[in-house]
Amino acid sequence: QNDSMVCTMLGTWLTELHLQEREMDVGLSTSGKQSTSLLRRQPKRHNAQPPVNHALLHQFLSSFVRDMDPNAIVNVLASHDISAGECAGYSAAAGDIGAAINAALSGEDEKNGALDALRVLNDSPIENAEPYYYKYALTLLSRAPMSAAKSFIARYAEGLSDTKLLPAFMHYEQRRKHNRASRAMDSGESKIAPSATFVDDENASIRYMEGVIKLGSKSRAIYNYLTSLYAGMEDEGPLFRFLSAHVPPATMFSSSHISGAGGGVTELLLKQADEERKSPLDKSYALRTILRTGRHFRSAVKLYMGFGMRQQAVELALKVDPSLARELARQSDDKDETKRLWLMIARNAAANAGSTSRDGKDVVARVVMVLKDCGPDILSIEDVLPFLPDFAQIDQFKDEICDALASYSSKIEHYLKEMNECDQACDALREELGRLKTVGTRVRGDARCAFTNKYVLEEREPFYAFPSGYVVLETALKREVMPYLNQKQVGRVKFIENELARVRRLRGSGGRSTHEMALYDYEIEELQVELDGLVAAECPLTGSVMVDSIDHGFSDEEDDFFC
Repeated sequence: QNDSMVCTMLGTWLTELHLQEREMDVGLSTSGKQSTSLLRRQPKRHNAQPPVNHALLHQFLSSFVRDMDPNAIVNVLASHDISAGECAGYSAAAGDIGAAINAALSGEDEKNGALDALRVLNDSPIENAEPYYYKYALTLLSRAPMSAAKSFIARYAEGLSDTKLLPAFMHYEQRRKHNRASRAMDSGESKIAPSATFVDDENASIRYMEGVIKLGSKSRAIYNYLTSLYAGMEDEGPLFRFLSAHVPPATMFSSSHISGAGGGVTELLLKQADEERKSPLDKSYALRTILRTGRHFRSAVKLYMGFGMRQQAVELALKVDPSLARELARQSDDKDETKRLWLMIARNAAANAGSTSRDGKDVVARVVMVLKDCGPDILSIEDVLPFLPDFAQIDQFKDEICDALASYSSKIEHYLKEMNECDQACDALREELGRLKTVGTRVRGDARCAFTNKYVLEEREPFYAFPSGYVVLETALKREVMPYLNQKQVGRVKFIENELARVRRLRGSGGRSTHEMALYDYEIEELQVELDGLVAAECPLTGSVMVDSIDHGFSDEEDDFFC
């Protein structure tokens, strides 16, 4: 410690000697080149040091920078009116970044001082310079905004936090607003007094936000603040391009999906919510910010489409650009929604024309133009008749009426053709039903069951005779068909069998009236018809059951039978 103190004392003394010699040389060189009066007018010109003494001082400080206290040396340099850049350079070489930045920013030339401070920070390791970036960010932005923004961007990849620098940019933009307001009012009543050294650069903050986003920043605060900066600009182009790049089109679904598949709509809504949560841009905040400005409606339309709110997008587009509203209506895939949007466009066209036209001709012309734009498949003349004035002449849209009548005529002919085809189909069905009533199946007296090889007439159980010629006993048919029914059908068969047993047991009990017996017979018939439809809908040897069992092997009983 004693050696360090001695080195600092000797260093300050030698520094004083170097500075005095340099100042004496400055005075001599100035007097040899300029007149005495000029010398009196410029007594201190320390920035034009002779290169020899300047090099000697720089060599001395650089050689013993680790042996002396940097604060003491900086105080000596500052007492001799040495430039802030030289003080900052020495402090940076000594490893004291804070002292270097203080020295650079304390000079009279604030802009060059800020540049010197940025140079010190850029040349220092990020782990040492990072705290000073956050501490002096606002000062650096106020004096050299664009250079500071570029420096911040350059160190972003090394770990300089964009969210920690964001408050400095917000405060800088707030000062810009107050300075502009103060200049406009020409008074000093602003909360933040305008500064002569404050540099107003409207592109610095935007340049930084765009830079870190290009480098991969996903901070929602950065995206939202950049959106607010864009919204405050007169030109809508940057905002619209930014939203076009970061607002994907929403997953659209039609009204038929809503009525037909509630689960699908839930999945789509959950998907949209998940995409909104993952997106770094808060679309709700962006939409509120843009609507609050009362301009940049194209960007608001873009956000509405990002939410899947096409109707709101068309309503807003009608206020600023009707052609954009028509383009959005054409992009809709849902027929009902498309018709609803074009009706909105037609109503708006009639309302705008009605406010400027007295005879109603402009109203009819604009509404007819909407009809031509959307096409005959979307709107017809009767859809827009309520929008036309009461005193409109039919000559103005007689062509549209003729087209509508021709369309109705073709539709009527189409419907008549369909009705004739339906009548013919019904007549054919009636004939087929009448023929089936007389169709019967003959069973031979020695007919055998296709599965058990038993005589069906000798067995005391129902049997089924199929058009294919096979005859199968009920028990064998159920045993063969049941494995190929689904779980619901199997359950239904068991239920019907239990119900049949119950109803037959009730019918067989005595003391029943004729009316009750008729009800039981009807219920038994209904249950038996349903059971037949489940187990005997088709022949098990020529229908789908045979196809499904093609990969099954033959049983031993079947092998014996065929042998």
